[in-house]
Amino acid sequence: MKRIIISLVIGFVFSFTFGFNPIEVNAEDVEYQIVNYTVGVNFIPVPDVEKHAIGTYERRGVAIFKNGETAAYHSRGIWDFVDSNGPFTGYTTLTYKDGSTTMIKYSGNMTKEPEKLLKYTGKGEYIKGTGKYEGITGTILFTGEYITPYDKETKGDSIEINKASYTLPK
Repeated sequence: MKRIIISLVIGFVFSFTFGFNPIEVNAEDVEYQIVNYTVGVNFIPVPDVEKHAIGTYERRGVAIFKNGETAAYHSRGIWDFVDSNGPFTGYTTLTYKDGSTTMIKYSGNMTKEPEKLLKYTGKGEYIKGTGKYEGITGTILFTGEYITPYDKETKGDSIEINKASYTLPK
């Protein structure tokens, strides 16, 4: 009996150490670009320093994955900027052609150098999935830059690069 227990323990340690894990979940790494624009923004001035405002925003666009897959992009969030610099946080939903969705909660920082367009960076985590993404977990890093300014005519078009890693339950 003692030999059986020792053999089982050694077998478990060996299999776990060298890759056999019955609950193992493989991570999927994906990269994609989002082309998007502002569909709504609300500004609320804060009278503590010049050019300080808080507000909400909504953006729409298309996510284009390196493997050729596409998804509709919808993001909404809040911001706190002084002269277009500062933190933002929000939620993004990607809706795929088959109706599946992923939702990401993110945060980041917007920066604007004099005479240049806005740039931003951030990170997030998957908080929900439906369809083939039911039970998704994982993280994402992103960087983006505006290709047009935010004004009455252009509304701030932007291109964003995303690198994500996620797992799905088996």
